[in-house]
Amino acid sequence: MSKPNYLAAGAGERMQYIAHKFNDTTIRFLLRYPGALDPDILCAATAAVIGAVDVLHGSFQAGSQSAHWTVNSEYEPGEFFSLAFCDGDPMKPAQGVAVLPIGHTDKCQMQVTLIQGPEDCAVVVRISHLVVDGGDGKYLLNKLAESYRMISQQGSAEALKVKNGSRSAMRAYSELGMGDMMNLIKMPFGGVKTDFPFADAGAHGPRRMLRCTIPEKTLTAARKKAKAGGATVNDLLLTACYRSYAAVTKREGPMSVSAMMDLRVHCKDGTSEGLANMSGVLTTTLEAGTGVSFAEDLSAIAAQTRAAKENPLAGLDGIPMTHVATKTVPMWLLLQVSDIVYSNMSLSLTNLGNIPCASLEMGGRKPTEGVFVGPLKRKPSVQVGAASFDGTAELTVAGDFVTGDLSSIQALLDGMKTEIETYLEETKCI
Repeated sequence: MSKPNYLAAGAGERMQYIAHKFNDTTIRFLLRYPGALDPDILCAATAAVIGAVDVLHGSFQAGSQSAHWTVNSEYEPGEFFSLAFCDGDPMKPAQGVAVLPIGHTDKCQMQVTLIQGPEDCAVVVRISHLVVDGGDGKYLLNKLAESYRMISQQGSAEALKVKNGSRSAMRAYSELGMGDMMNLIKMPFGGVKTDFPFADAGAHGPRRMLRCTIPEKTLTAARKKAKAGGATVNDLLLTACYRSYAAVTKREGPMSVSAMMDLRVHCKDGTSEGLANMSGVLTTTLEAGTGVSFAEDLSAIAAQTRAAKENPLAGLDGIPMTHVATKTVPMWLLLQVSDIVYSNMSLSLTNLGNIPCASLEMGGRKPTEGVFVGPLKRKPSVQVGAASFDGTAELTVAGDFVTGDLSSIQALLDGMKTEIETYLEETKCI
């Protein structure tokens, strides 16, 4: 019997594993397609993507100081693909499937479920956050659709190309000099602690996913108005998050929201050679709390994010120091430190931007609905996930909430939508 293949674990997956007590280390996508998709082709398409990347058919072994991946040479279709049927709306059971995690030691780190309903179907794609962040999650989603089309049209996906090079997150700062590196020796999470009002901060319930839709017409109009004042869609969502949070909690005074930033912007070619988790944290703060109008707060947030974009070290605070720690400090000690760091995390937002549905065509059908859900964050954290599919935005939160938490979480999401609608009605532009 041949010896198993090993891959040394990079800093990205070590960091994610260290945080697994507060983060279920899985990202997920849900897509609705009209009619039916061929389960055999979708299964083969999934196999082609997983087979093209060693880490996607690897199992993570934490170890003490020798964390690594065992690359599995054998795995069954049932370990990466499943098929189910339902009598009604397939997106309802899809939400239950979506919140299931991928285990670190599972043989496949990407898993797909097809749920066929009477009139349409849902595809759930779950990917380990140890392997990818949101940016590379989108990349794999597109590769899955590409693989399906190749098999449908050519009978095989042998020609499928998926990046499978270096997964090092250190490429984001490998060109920096000593002076810049010294400037990055600070905690990666800044800002003001912004607690969420859970019904019982110590109680955990079943896995749940809550969501809210912002129609394409609304988001397009808001984007156009914001752009005239130098703000982006991400600025819009951040501002809506602040104002909705303040309304739900009745909080006044300083508050912060941490946004996830793609660190690939610091790489020479703007991307990673292989699949990787290369996310950093960019925190904004409203020192005086929310203002009278959405436009006022949007202006303040946009000014902070513009300044960050002009900073060549944006999002890298603490990253080199943390990377060194993950490779030199024993795992048991890092897990204890994570209790201190992550128990102080609070409100955050991750936005994947717009995903064209044409790129996700399978079987001659484009998805009519798409949803992105980030890692399930455990209390005290709340992370809002956002992504647009052909301009229609979905806001989501996943967590192990008790019943008493649901109304406030849903109010946060619904409030974000309402805040953007209110902004469109404001006569004063930023």
